Amino acid sequence: MYAGRGACWSEHEWTAYGYPWTSLKDRMGSFAESVELIHRLWTEDDVVFHGKYHSVDKPYVEPRRKPPLWIGGGGEKVTLKLAAQYADACNFGTGVVDTIRRKLAVLRTHCNAVGRDYDAIVKSTSINVFPVEAGADPVTATAKARGRYSLEEFREIGNGGGLEGLRAEVVTAKQLRIQLEQLAEVGIEYVIVYIPGVAYDHEPLQRFAADVVPGFRA
Repeated sequence: MYAGRGACWSEHEWTAYGYPWTSLKDRMGSFAESVELIHRLWTEDDVVFHGKYHSVDKPYVEPRRKPPLWIGGGGEKVTLKLAAQYADACNFGTGVVDTIRRKLAVLRTHCNAVGRDYDAIVKSTSINVFPVEAGADPVTATAKARGRYSLEEFREIGNGGGLEGLRAEVVTAKQLRIQLEQLAEVGIEYVIVYIPGVAYDHEPLQRFAADVVPGFRA
């Protein structure tokens, strides 16, 4: 079992469950407090915490079994600092190699500042891809999965219309293998792969399993 925590970037995902969409400052403040509080509740007895956003007074936490804590987000001043202090694993999306390289350097700096072993933290990223056969026309190859949406709309919907770096890319298995190899070279150990529209078309998933996964088995 894993536990994941992030500040949330999608207003719809937030409000769909009845939570008020607050300012970035308040979301980040609540996020920072909650990460510290959750970690303390898992690792300390009789926790007393009175923050701006969260408060507890010696709650019972039983059975207390700390699962690996994953912190999502690449904010360099707050999120990556929290990852250095508390995370067993971190995830920042985009899958863009140069961006990942910079984020990992920042994480290492924060780890050094708090005396944390940088290598003890699993580094991960997320990519949105739609694997197609080499030479295939992207519009034709994605038709079954995207339905009534245009190719550009499909690429945006693959990420909920959100983060630019996570727009779905139509790639060949070879292109995807190269990207994964580059991510591994800069320090990524774990990649979460999203294939948009896979519920309507299993072919890209089967291509990923047959042509990409075997090259990365231990």
